[in-house]
Amino acid sequence: MKHWLPTLLLSFTFLCTCDRAAETTEAPRSEIDRPNILWLTCEDISPMLSMFGDSTAHTPNLDRLAARGVRFPNTFSVAGVCAPSRNCIATGMYPISIGGHNMRTMSYGKATELRAIGLPGSYGALPPPEVKMMSQVFRGNGYFTSNNRKEDYQLRAPKTAWDDKGSKAHWRHRKDPRQPFFSIFNMEVTHESQIWQTNPRHFRIRPHFSSDTSTVEELTGVIKGAGRPALTVSPDDVPLPPYLVDDAPTRNDVARVYSNIEILDQQVGLLLDQLEEDGLADNTIIFFYSDHGGPLPRQKRLLYDSGLRVPMIVAWPDDRRAGEIDSTLFSFVDLAPTAFSLAGIELPDYLQGQAILGEQAADARKYIFAASDRLDGFYDRIRAARDGRFKYLRNYYPERGYYLPVVYREQMNAMQSLLQGRDAGTLTDAQAQWFRKAKPAEELFDTQADPYELNNLAANPDYADKLAELRGATDEWLAEVGDLGAINEIELVDRFWNGKEEMPVTGRPQASRDSLGRFLLSSKTPGAQIAYQMVTPGEKNPVWQVYTGPIDYVRGDTLRAVAQRIGYQESGVSIGY
Repeated sequence: MKHWLPTLLLSFTFLCTCDRAAETTEAPRSEIDRPNILWLTCEDISPMLSMFGDSTAHTPNLDRLAARGVRFPNTFSVAGVCAPSRNCIATGMYPISIGGHNMRTMSYGKATELRAIGLPGSYGALPPPEVKMMSQVFRGNGYFTSNNRKEDYQLRAPKTAWDDKGSKAHWRHRKDPRQPFFSIFNMEVTHESQIWQTNPRHFRIRPHFSSDTSTVEELTGVIKGAGRPALTVSPDDVPLPPYLVDDAPTRNDVARVYSNIEILDQQVGLLLDQLEEDGLADNTIIFFYSDHGGPLPRQKRLLYDSGLRVPMIVAWPDDRRAGEIDSTLFSFVDLAPTAFSLAGIELPDYLQGQAILGEQAADARKYIFAASDRLDGFYDRIRAARDGRFKYLRNYYPERGYYLPVVYREQMNAMQSLLQGRDAGTLTDAQAQWFRKAKPAEELFDTQADPYELNNLAANPDYADKLAELRGATDEWLAEVGDLGAINEIELVDRFWNGKEEMPVTGRPQASRDSLGRFLLSSKTPGAQIAYQMVTPGEKNPVWQVYTGPIDYVRGDTLRAVAQRIGYQESGVSIGY
């Protein structure tokens, strides 16, 4: 439960003032020259796009982006599900290292469900004090940051995270058009849920990404059955992996996935067009990727390539490396350092990934790693390591089956077809494999010869050396980053909350003045990130700014400041004048 302290009023003697007329909005030259970073992200798709070899969906806008950019076919999430994946993207750290590994820990009204499995309610990941969300690092280096609109980070984003967020957030809201921006647009139309229902608010094409037209809140409700958009891809034309039943309900579900991708492509096209209309294409680096692999059964939530591998395109303003395919292993833990490197921002020491591009790019990584833990109300624990060809899985509960009866997923017709076939005994070996009652302690797959990861090679002596190599790599990774998944979740929350019954509260900002009369702010909580507003007379709710140093004061203005350490509750408001 959120805990708010009463507002604290801090009065100060006016040591000096400054004239607002003397302020300037001219950006330093170093800011003007730095590239914009635009992330176009979607949900729940594998590399099932034409530029990655699957031409089922018609995607002219993504095709044109790929034609002028670089494709990274070996890009992998650190988890097969959204919230742990986004926890990594937001912080540049592995979820198992900071407590963001269980799906999920907060948001979307989960407190009741969490209490049902013995937890005290919603809680946030707790990274080391020095860790900041990557958007705050951009803000601290002079960038305008915006997020439209999904968060789901396994933590409450502090006010320092974004200049602009929500369904209308846009780079167009910068006060100074020369300020570089880091802007994210999350397109949700390909989310798993959109297979069995349609949320109209996800169909933000034109004009719903523009700030001067209708708001996305006008698109409400959920449509099931009749009234949903017509399929634009025929069920007869979709490819089916061998682990799905080949029947009409499943084919319709897969056709819906590809049809939703075609809508996604229109949304990408709108944003690319807006970038060009604004004259920004010549100074913007564009990323396109999905938050994890595909939405279908035996894809989402699992650590097979079907759940981890995603499409990734990076396009530069000058079309460098246009049309290239780069087979470098690219992990989601590398996204933050890569974006910082491209922007010329020094990499923070706490990052657990490496820059893939830019001046601070590291040598190519040899392995990617991933983890799976609690999924809704069901506990399992699996760790994965993969090189350019082989996948290693370590199952900590081999006595438990693979399949977890996640109620949310069972709304899908394709899932019902599998369950009906399981009960009737009509599944093929490939389809039935997921429903085995137990699993081996270790698995090894040759993803080149066996792309669906159906043939476990762990017991094959011909692959003993590769098994030992990936086992050792997994041990080294876990020793390096730590694995909080080894701790009972109830005990973990107790540790995070210092044995108390609710999340700790960040210390309120303390204010003082320097010899020039400028405000100095601090918090007693290590790692607290301070946000402030300098409110002019009559002004309502200005943007919260990141505190980075002394704040100039203009007579008549009011300072409002809050502090928050990631994983803690926000402090109360301190006020100075």
